[in-house]
Amino acid sequence: MVLLVQKRTCSGVNMANIQCCIQQTSPRVFRVTQEAGSAFFLRTAYLNQLDEKHLQQTLQTSSSCKDGTQAMECTEEEYADILQASLAYAAEQMAMAYLARAEQCRAGLFRKLLHKGLEKAAVTQALDYLESCGYLDDERFAGAWLRTRAIHNAEGKTKLSAELAARGIPHDTATRALESFFSTVNEQELCQRALRKLRRQKKSEEQLFLLLRQKGFSAATIKQVFQEES
Repeated sequence: MVLLVQKRTCSGVNMANIQCCIQQTSPRVFRVTQEAGSAFFLRTAYLNQLDEKHLQQTLQTSSSCKDGTQAMECTEEEYADILQASLAYAAEQMAMAYLARAEQCRAGLFRKLLHKGLEKAAVTQALDYLESCGYLDDERFAGAWLRTRAIHNAEGKTKLSAELAARGIPHDTATRALESFFSTVNEQELCQRALRKLRRQKKSEEQLFLLLRQKGFSAATIKQVFQEES
């Protein structure tokens, strides 16, 4: 359907006419092609001034123009809302490209998208939507990160917790992920593995103890491992 989007102020004074073609391409997603040939997409979930029902009704009841096109009248605020929704959709698509390659945490993905030059508000909207759909999940990311980290590094809960915090994982989320991870992984066995590797450096017992503490193992766990070796 070809539409003539008539921007007007709240007082009803027309400011500009922009001819557009608006087409629904998938559930809740619309393609907007402007008269200059440029096009953008929007997801109705990102609209604040308009909702999908209102948009559909507007398309169905728009009035005819002299040249045979259809006219959809909207306020400047509503038109700005449409443009903002398109920016959020662009941020969503870029975020999905990252997620298709690997699990991402919200904080890390937020930084990546800002670095690409996307607007903060659009990125926030997109990440909120992806979280609501389950595509973006900090706890799932943390679990995957912990399993991958354990392949090459033997570290204790304290160090792993600090590493998750450095990646922007909220404390409660990190705690749940760590509890789940250590329900299947024995921290004492990790400590033993770290100790075997450190012994190759010909360190004293006191030095080994300090190094294991730096790796995040508790004093009680380290002492237990030392006792089992003796």
